Amino acid sequence: MVVRVNWRQLAQLVAMICLVQSVYWLLIEQPLFRANPGEAPPSAEQVRTQVARLLQPTLAAANRARFEDVAQPWTHCCDTAMFAVRITFRMADIPPAGLGLISGLQVDNYRLYVNGSLLVGEGRMEPGSGTFHGQKTFLTRIPAGLLQRGDNTMTYVTLRDGYPYTDIYPPRLGEYTALRDHSARRLWALNDFPRYGAGLLGLLGLLATVMVFRSDDWRFAAWLSALCGAFVANYLYAVVLDPPFGGWGRMLAFFAINMLIPTALLCFIDAWTRQPLRWLMPLALAGYAAAAGYIGWRLLATPMPDAFDVPAMVWVWVLALLSLATLARLLWHFAREPEDRLLESALMSVLAVATLLDALGSWYPQLGLREGYLNNAAPFLMLAMLTAFLARNFRLFQSQAALNTLLQDKVAQREAELALAHAREQDLVRQQAHDAERRRIMQDIHDGLGSQLMSMLLSARLGEAEPATVAEGLQAVIDEMRLMVDSMDSVGESLESALATFRARMQPRVAAAGLVFDWQQDEALPFPDYGPRDVLQLFRILQEAVTNALKHSGATALSIAITQPAGAAIVIRVADNGSGNAEAGAGRGMVNMARRAQAIGAGLAVDPVPGRGTEISLELHGRVAQPA
Repeated sequence: MVVRVNWRQLAQLVAMICLVQSVYWLLIEQPLFRANPGEAPPSAEQVRTQVARLLQPTLAAANRARFEDVAQPWTHCCDTAMFAVRITFRMADIPPAGLGLISGLQVDNYRLYVNGSLLVGEGRMEPGSGTFHGQKTFLTRIPAGLLQRGDNTMTYVTLRDGYPYTDIYPPRLGEYTALRDHSARRLWALNDFPRYGAGLLGLLGLLATVMVFRSDDWRFAAWLSALCGAFVANYLYAVVLDPPFGGWGRMLAFFAINMLIPTALLCFIDAWTRQPLRWLMPLALAGYAAAAGYIGWRLLATPMPDAFDVPAMVWVWVLALLSLATLARLLWHFAREPEDRLLESALMSVLAVATLLDALGSWYPQLGLREGYLNNAAPFLMLAMLTAFLARNFRLFQSQAALNTLLQDKVAQREAELALAHAREQDLVRQQAHDAERRRIMQDIHDGLGSQLMSMLLSARLGEAEPATVAEGLQAVIDEMRLMVDSMDSVGESLESALATFRARMQPRVAAAGLVFDWQQDEALPFPDYGPRDVLQLFRILQEAVTNALKHSGATALSIAITQPAGAAIVIRVADNGSGNAEAGAGRGMVNMARRAQAIGAGLAVDPVPGRGTEISLELHGRVAQPA
């Protein structure tokens, strides 16, 4: 049988594919996902990297571990691995906005401590039931209050359970604002874009599922639904970080989902031609089942690293072969059959080329191809599908074309009105927030700093100002100003970070008074969501407790412990080993502490023991933060 080739139609398809591919890669992919963000901000000097194997993924285990110097990048294979990674970096000056950090880890999850304070601690770290929050790339702010001039230490406690490789790459560490601006586009593509893509293709998949039962061409609708479902599953793989299975199940899900996408794409295009090849869909499904079964057997029945490396090789070959088969199916259809759907054919070829680029980038890293081409191109499928729907002239579109035009005009007009109203409302809310913050600061200055300064001024005018009294008053004014600044600097941060700043303020003051200072804090505490006003009140309570101990207790040691007894609220205890009569000299300080605790919904208890010291307990209850 002689096959007649329609060379003219085939040439038109090739020309359209070249045009559409050029438009997508040059005008969409490049500026949106691959644009050069400019020169990177200066990075803090990283002077040393050390690694220690852990038996338990905790900071306590890390503190007991023996570290070895390593060079970055560093890789470990091939078992369930828990490590402590200690990176020392040097700061000549501390930026007012703090540092920005983008971690370079390939692990399941991790905890991050900066100079001993917990900064990142999402999810679980138990081997066998850990979460995958370490798979997410994000910008972390290190507050200026946690940093010190000279050497600083970042300690990662990592967990890898399933995937055989633990990879440590140099983190990006620079001034927060500059690093935030420089990395904004990339972080949006990594974290936000998958959510938009999942929502968009989820809606299209839902529409296709309805079409399966209402359209004569059910194969087209069924494979469109399967393709959209596979894309949504791939996006959710990156978004859902606490799946109902562990690392081994997540590896199997990765390979199964990423091989299903090109399989569904090939079958969808075969159905889209209106003349599907009788053997192609069964062969594609059989090949997918065989590859998935072989990968599952390899993962579960063979030792690492071959249990991962061989499935990865199979996955790459499946991507490459199916993407080439998809392009060949399009070309074969246009070579043999009359076809005028050039644009939508070229649009769908973008997905096949993106799949091929992902395969080449994984197999040949020396090519410098970055991953994620298929994920980026997937929403582009929406345009191709809408074009295909219009080309098929569904009766629904034909009978209601005029109504749709009217509704679209109304929707556009309403959207414009809503956008204008929303902009006005945002301006009003922003102005109200600024006014409220201004009033709060004025009130705090008037009630706190103003009254203290006025009292010292009157004493000076009456000739009653003793140098020691003036010095003590000025120290109180300085302390109050620092509390106000620290409370405002805590906006947008957790209460834990604010307490770390308070610790940095108090530690040198206690040491200067000759007392031993001890700060203890449980890990991963669920701190209440306090606003700036609540944080300021909390700072004042703690400072009053510390001041009483320094001035009236006669103590030699002061401790602050932050704990959460089982089933109870978080408790902050300030204890000294003095005479137990500190509250007797505190005057109205204790009354003010009780009033401030009541204002933030906290419980205050004072437990003096004569001859043994005083303990002040502050119980924090969860509540909605007051507006600033």
